[in-house]
Amino acid sequence: MSSTVAPSPLSQGVGFGVVIGLGILFAAGMIGISSLLSRSGTSDDNDEFTVAKRSLKTGLTAAGVVSSWTWSTTLLSSLAYTYGVAGSLFYATCNSTQIMAYSNLAIQAKRKAPNAHTFLEVIRVRYGTFAHLSYMFFALAANILVVSSILVGGAAAINSLTGMSVYASLWLLPASVAAYTLRGGLRATLLTDYLHTVVIFIIVLVFYFKTYATSDLIGSPGKMFELLVQAQARNHDAPTHENSYLTIRSLGALKFAILSLLEYSGVVFLDNSFYAKGVAAAPEDAVPGYILGGLSWIASPFTLATTMGLVAVALEHTDVFPTFPRRMSADEVSAGLVLPYAAEAILGKSGGAAVLILMFMSCTSAISSQLMGVSTVISFDIYKQYFRPHATDAQLLRASHWAVVGFSIFMAGFASALHGGSVDLGFLYNFTGIFTGPGLPPLVATFFSDRPGTLSAVLSIWLGFAASVSTWLAIAARNYGSVNLTSTGSVDACLYGCLAGIAVSAVITILFSLVRPAHYKWESLAAVKIVDKDGHELDAYQDSSYNPEKLRKAAWFARGAALFLFLAIFVLWPLPMYGSEYIFSKKFFVGWIAVSGAWAFFTLFSIGILPILESRHDIWRLITRKNPHQPRRDSTDTTIDGGSIEEKRRDVEVSTLARS
Repeated sequence: MSSTVAPSPLSQGVGFGVVIGLGILFAAGMIGISSLLSRSGTSDDNDEFTVAKRSLKTGLTAAGVVSSWTWSTTLLSSLAYTYGVAGSLFYATCNSTQIMAYSNLAIQAKRKAPNAHTFLEVIRVRYGTFAHLSYMFFALAANILVVSSILVGGAAAINSLTGMSVYASLWLLPASVAAYTLRGGLRATLLTDYLHTVVIFIIVLVFYFKTYATSDLIGSPGKMFELLVQAQARNHDAPTHENSYLTIRSLGALKFAILSLLEYSGVVFLDNSFYAKGVAAAPEDAVPGYILGGLSWIASPFTLATTMGLVAVALEHTDVFPTFPRRMSADEVSAGLVLPYAAEAILGKSGGAAVLILMFMSCTSAISSQLMGVSTVISFDIYKQYFRPHATDAQLLRASHWAVVGFSIFMAGFASALHGGSVDLGFLYNFTGIFTGPGLPPLVATFFSDRPGTLSAVLSIWLGFAASVSTWLAIAARNYGSVNLTSTGSVDACLYGCLAGIAVSAVITILFSLVRPAHYKWESLAAVKIVDKDGHELDAYQDSSYNPEKLRKAAWFARGAALFLFLAIFVLWPLPMYGSEYIFSKKFFVGWIAVSGAWAFFTLFSIGILPILESRHDIWRLITRKNPHQPRRDSTDTTIDGGSIEEKRRDVEVSTLARS
């Protein structure tokens, strides 16, 4: 951090009040939600805790995806400040496509391994113990790096807004999340995260309308255009075509986009929290949920950065900006302080308070998803597999609870060590691909091909990792003359390291698939069982809701939709403007701002209103305190089942299957 630090607009008391007070509020809310769910007939077992009984609808699945992907890293990104409109567009388009692509794996998992709680269970059954432990290492490394970036970025922002100790934030944020994650499990956590995400986008729209409609400093897209033209003439240092903040032509932004696309594709595929949401979605809702989630998430960096990143560029030279009369230092930009400084400039102390709430919401919602993903891995892939193979549902649930507590404590300590070592948000964001890139090709092959075998799976990820690390360090040393935090955190070193890891891993995967095909029998994945509350092992292949033909059609839809949206969003939208070196006209920029605002409204509908519409009957049942599983009695005290004949028949079949 720069030795010259802008004064905090809020007091430390406000910081502690928000972090602790809202943490207690959401913990109490989680207890209430869990009680309501129990009263509505939702069982309190491990299958409900980890994958919500595989019953989430499209809207809540989309909201969960947006919540998982809206990190403090996303909100604090300085790309628009550095690259102008190119930064916000490339960040949005490159990081939304992974989610939509993951819809393919989500539906493929339902087809091939409908019983699995984690993708690592599939790895273990297919490739054996060593491969299982290898992929577990990279999966947990991805989770650790993700939570580290969320905590380090969020704590730095809270510190800049309130002066609250960074170390206090690093410990209190995971503690508050663990408190409410413990009680609710995945479904109740998603409901709380739904509220978090709605609040985040309401604040995003407040920033948008304040900047482009009511602010005395800017007040309209046309005025913003004029200020950005003046900033171009004043600064002369934007790494874009003609140093303009109004063009998509920026090699640095394009490199960052490619790095993000590759490294965070690896994050999505290695992060079990995304797998859990795919498993938790009902079969017909998994693909539309991920597609809608990916489209909705675009507004998070696109609308916010096109607003607040450009505010920082436009107002940095005025006395309302916290760093005036100087510009922001490189350390401040890398630490993610563009957003809090811009909010203070445009809204004063209320802007600082809004960002403080934004940081709490984004940090806690994203961390809760990570805690659920990690706890499921620890309970099913470590505890059940290597310590208690015949664990009961209650024991697995207890292990998940302990995992939530243990991982929270570990991450608080690990993030504190990173902060003590001066590792900031910029380094963590770029560096993550060194660990996540090598796992991408073999994981895709695992779910979509029967040809890879154990040797292919193990060699591809470890040799890919070796290539990734060696290339990363070599580029850092060559470009900067030494290996340090600055050189190893550079975009070029991390990009080429990630590319090398993916390339080597892909070559090995393809080569072994051709030379030594395993011809794997998918039926063996039936070895992964669901354990019910009474300790019986159930097989989802025999469940009447498992429809192979419907899932096959959904898989083809997922492939077509993901390919179309990738071409539309990442190729056809930004790249022609990049190639043409087009600099926005005033009229075009006004339209651009209108699109960014409309996208935020679309997101608010998709993740805020649609879940309510889909769940209106369940909500009414909760309000009227009706339990669909509770038998009612007539005047002679004779029990009458509330379900239909078909539901009764299905219950009998499931009970018979459980006893067998």
